Amino acid sequence: MHRTRGRVLAVLALAAGAGAGLLAVQSALNAPASGVEGARATLTSRTASFGPARVVVRVLASGVCYRVIEAGGSSHGCRSGVGASEIGYTVAPRAIGGVAGSEVRAVIVKMTRRGTRWATLRDGVFYADIPLAYRVRAVIKVLRDGTRKSFAVTSRA
Repeated sequence: MHRTRGRVLAVLALAAGAGAGLLAVQSALNAPASGVEGARATLTSRTASFGPARVVVRVLASGVCYRVIEAGGSSHGCRSGVGASEIGYTVAPRAIGGVAGSEVRAVIVKMTRRGTRWATLRDGVFYADIPLAYRVRAVIKVLRDGTRKSFAVTSRA
């Protein structure tokens, strides 16, 4: 009788421990991923190379994120979406890059010291090098119908 009671208690303790472990795993799997940056599911990802620099575009359920990676550093940005006539951009230390909708024909980068650079636009991704002594002060999108829209870029401290 004494042995049977000990075995029953051991089996019950094992079952309770397994149940608690199963409950912990299930609650962890159902928990929201708040506060975890890399936990967002990527639907598609692609990389466009511009010489030694790259622009990585990730399409997420919540929108689109893009990262410019170049020798001087990197920068990233996200948008909830990019319409046919919209752009999204981010300024890295010596470059600017981003995404452009299908109606965008060109992206022009205005810099300090009267500098102007036309970004390379390929498959909805654009990129332009910025010389070391210059800073980006505006980005201009040019649509297929010829209209232009300028965006002021504030300098980073």
